[in-house]
Amino acid sequence: MDYRRQAALSLAWFLDSLGRPVRLPPPGLGLGEMWRLSNRALSELLKLRTRERERLISFRRGFSPAAADAELRRNRVLFIARGEDLYPLRLAYTPDPPVGIFAHCLPFRQDRLAVCLQKPRVAIVGARASSPYGTGAAAMIAAGLGKSGVCVVSGMAMGIDAAAHRGALETPGGSMAVLGGGVDVVYPAANRQLYQLLAENGAVFSEYPPASRPRPWRFPARNRIIAGISRAVVVVEARERSGSLITADFCLEQGGEVCAVPGSVFSELSAGPNRLIQEGAMAVTNAGDLLQALGLEAQGSSADASRGGSSPAADLSREEEKVYAALDSSPRQPDTLVDRTGLSSRRVAASLIALEIKGLACHEPGRGFSRLR
Repeated sequence: MDYRRQAALSLAWFLDSLGRPVRLPPPGLGLGEMWRLSNRALSELLKLRTRERERLISFRRGFSPAAADAELRRNRVLFIARGEDLYPLRLAYTPDPPVGIFAHCLPFRQDRLAVCLQKPRVAIVGARASSPYGTGAAAMIAAGLGKSGVCVVSGMAMGIDAAAHRGALETPGGSMAVLGGGVDVVYPAANRQLYQLLAENGAVFSEYPPASRPRPWRFPARNRIIAGISRAVVVVEARERSGSLITADFCLEQGGEVCAVPGSVFSELSAGPNRLIQEGAMAVTNAGDLLQALGLEAQGSSADASRGGSSPAADLSREEEKVYAALDSSPRQPDTLVDRTGLSSRRVAASLIALEIKGLACHEPGRGFSRLR
């Protein structure tokens, strides 16, 4: 293992142990050079507090990069150090690039991850407590992008993030998530199935070592990575003070394209994207708008690109068709759908999961399922 990789692994684990955000100096100083600094010089460079300087001394004595790297591979996690070939180039030139990225994908192979990272990428972000309009728009645009080979990036949160991931999962572009904790920590827990699908159809990334618990400050920090690995950021629904707008700001700083889906003037969830449009962001109503702006070719007819695919019924089993027909824009509990379809509760549950994965149904916790298209 070369020294740069050893330094990146050491810095990643040490910075995580501090339990607070630490802004690294500009990339002009190499990771190897940084880790070779004396304890005093590195403490001053990182602006460490007194107890953190003591932690640095003990950490350097006890940490083994080789052992950490071997443990990562046993747990099917790949570490990409800044400066290595797989490290996203745009991310490397952001104001605060992470020292490395932890990645998880199935099957666990470096060439499999390389394929994901070679695709053009667009981020779709928005409110956790989204509306059916917002989740429907996110899934539709994501499906249209994915059909044209664009990988959809988001943060695996509830609401818009989850809808965007699911819309793109079964397309050629696929989807990848950037987490606010370790790549082996599923958060929120309700998205466990989505996490598994992302690992199998794309990849899961984090700048934090495995087992790192999500903390509030880590989510704004991870937003800079979402923006840094994406050519554009699409904000679907967001209130005036939203983490999604932080992602948009990062995108602007990094020279990317900021886009927004216009929404109702009567909805608080539309305040963020509508303001972005007023300030010059591109208004997006379908995937074709974005593909054209980025100079990417839409696959299929223009109608397909705007809808994100063919008619829903074309890809559904008979049972899924029945459940889809029983849904409407208002959330319905599974028991109600059992009565409407005459199917067993087990078959209704399986069909709802399939419809959700295909971007045709939205699960609103505590309320039930609603139709997206």
